[in-house]
Amino acid sequence: MNRIVSSSASLLSFVVGIASAHAQPDPTPSPRAETPAPAPIVSAPADGPEPATSRPTSLALPRESAIETPLSGTSAIVGSAFGGYGEITLNVPAGKEAVVDFRRFVLFFGHDFNEHIRFYSEIEIEHAISSASDRGEAEVEQGYLDGLFGKRFNLRGGLILMPMGIVNVYHEPPSFNGVDRPDVDQFVIPSTWREPGVGIFGELTEGLRYQLYVVNGFNANGFSAETAVKDGHQEAQLAHAADVGAILRVDYEPVLGVVFGASAYGATSGNTLTDTVGHVPVGLFDIDARYQHHGLSARAELAVLLIGDTAALNTALASDPMVVSAGPVSQRSQGGYAEVGYDVLRFSDVTTEQTVTAFTRFDYADTQANVLGGLAPSKEFRRISQMVGVVYRPIAQVGLKLDVRHHWDGGSHSYNELATAITWLF
Repeated sequence: MNRIVSSSASLLSFVVGIASAHAQPDPTPSPRAETPAPAPIVSAPADGPEPATSRPTSLALPRESAIETPLSGTSAIVGSAFGGYGEITLNVPAGKEAVVDFRRFVLFFGHDFNEHIRFYSEIEIEHAISSASDRGEAEVEQGYLDGLFGKRFNLRGGLILMPMGIVNVYHEPPSFNGVDRPDVDQFVIPSTWREPGVGIFGELTEGLRYQLYVVNGFNANGFSAETAVKDGHQEAQLAHAADVGAILRVDYEPVLGVVFGASAYGATSGNTLTDTVGHVPVGLFDIDARYQHHGLSARAELAVLLIGDTAALNTALASDPMVVSAGPVSQRSQGGYAEVGYDVLRFSDVTTEQTVTAFTRFDYADTQANVLGGLAPSKEFRRISQMVGVVYRPIAQVGLKLDVRHHWDGGSHSYNELATAITWLF
């Protein structure tokens, strides 16, 4: 495969330009459902309480339903529930090995004890098989208790998804365009990122939602040039608990269909090198926006990761025989993406719940943005890509994806990639 898709300056300008897009939703109800539409009642909890003003189904994200956040004055349903999601993917990079993968298989289990106490969990198997001789993993992705007291103030404790960015919370494959998650949500924000913690969440005023948690810190032994802090998250697996931090997320929805979000995280990170390095500070910051109006949808996100004491950390890691380094840990990593899509079935007069979303996305992620101590950055970890694709949803909870992508890196290497996926959520 010599070339799957070529770069286009006009396409780049179009994608980047969506960050300034803003429009008021039409007060007239749409005759057709839009994607993403709400999942069935049995599904994962949303990232905050349901707004006081009921949302049209055409503007609801998957998992935003009353049973997930029963804070709108109605009684919770007592009893148990289950659901799940998954994806099977095929990636064909030019000049490299094609890979087909049962990437994720996840089951939700939850129980509402009464209108004030509920439990929620996710069990995930990655890459189909998990054993000592296979590359798959079996893991608890979430598991926590909620104490529900009202719209403004509620409690949560357990293994919690960190409310950082869009995809780390809304990570179910049918809920986003593209076979692969944006690069910033893989290499800067370590999705799917979860930590044990306790905290509060609620809706302060109509459209203004918050989450605030005290959580466990990272393990700096896992920091790397390629993936920054991703391999340092501890996931409640006999986690070193002497390092703690906090994370705050605020979402504001001024009008239906327009959501602005911001997240901030700060913590210290433990390691086995504390005699020479000490506790390594980490900060992660994100701003993002979502827009949906009839068939038009758009997303944009920017994130910056800061790691302290990297000069001392790199020296210590280089002398550790257990660490195989592909380059220095950067003091700063950064990235973002901009995406716009449209349901092309809107051009027809046929009334249907099916959608065909054509989209384009520009990705940027650099885990070597500021390497200290006179060390040479690893240029191949400065990633840029441009994607065009289509997602067919025969129903809101099933997405059939196809996209083509052109990759560049700081080392002036580039290649094309074709990807397709079957995804579901129930």
